[in-house]
Amino acid sequence: MKINELATMAGVSPSTVSRVINGRSGISPKTREHVEKILKDNGYFKPLTSTKVSKSIELVLDHIESDCTLSFIRSVSYWAQQADYSLSITQLNAGLDIDRCFRGIIDRNPTGVIIHQISKIPETQKKLLESRDIPYVIVNPIKPVDDDAMWISIDRWTGSFQVVQYLIQQGHQRIGLINGPENSQAAIALDGGFLAAAHHTNVDFTSELEQYTDLTPASAYRAACTLLDLPNRPTAIFVSNDRMAASVYRAAYERKLNIPEDLSVIGFEDDYPADVMAPPLTTLYQSFHTEARKAVEMIIDERRDRAVDKHIILPMFLVKRDSVRKLRD
Repeated sequence: MKINELATMAGVSPSTVSRVINGRSGISPKTREHVEKILKDNGYFKPLTSTKVSKSIELVLDHIESDCTLSFIRSVSYWAQQADYSLSITQLNAGLDIDRCFRGIIDRNPTGVIIHQISKIPETQKKLLESRDIPYVIVNPIKPVDDDAMWISIDRWTGSFQVVQYLIQQGHQRIGLINGPENSQAAIALDGGFLAAAHHTNVDFTSELEQYTDLTPASAYRAACTLLDLPNRPTAIFVSNDRMAASVYRAAYERKLNIPEDLSVIGFEDDYPADVMAPPLTTLYQSFHTEARKAVEMIIDERRDRAVDKHIILPMFLVKRDSVRKLRD
């Protein structure tokens, strides 16, 4: 069927149909979705740049600024190479719109796609991958995902439970929490574990003791200042990543509070700079290496029609260093 005929059926210009077919920008999402439905209903698919499946894995992420993202990239690169696959990286906030990014992935026709910690994957992009039978794995999803999608997450609930239980055992009753974005899956899980550990104890956990952030050191610094300036400040603070914990150290230093003598701090991830901070940071260990290995294995197994465990939750455990003080015997 010719483009002019498809345009007439869709009620748009031939140039609009051409833009949709070639993944170009300048079209509203509603128009693009309408035209794509017409194309699909009439059995039209743009030919792939190459019909041959590329022996590569595509890693899609929002940004590459944080140390945990770099650790994950290193781990994916290692396991991809071990399986004799190359690795390509698509950074979504690098200037191109998300639709164009995914259409580029479709044209490269990789063996599979690893989607790391992205807040929301539009249905259009998921349908694009599924239409070409390109398997994808979502690692540490921020929002709920479809039950039929492959995903890997970490057990934040149990990790948070361990942290608060440990602090309670050390005599802390007023514990602050510097969390991630409010209503994100990660923040809800940390809240749940925290509250479960505090249940039936004298731990004082009110709304003033929890601060939500965008997971950046700057937002963590503001949150720490708010907590440490309370008339009855917390004796311990649990922070949702290790770079943010460094901001708590800074806020404490500015207030002449010593760690752990005046304030105990626990982080999350066990990534740089946890073990080089002064004092070294007690933190939850998150295995980026295992996450990466599982993601690569799931893609390869799916491509080879092997049985795949589509939903994986990885454990976390507490790494005890020198940033927590016992308040009483």
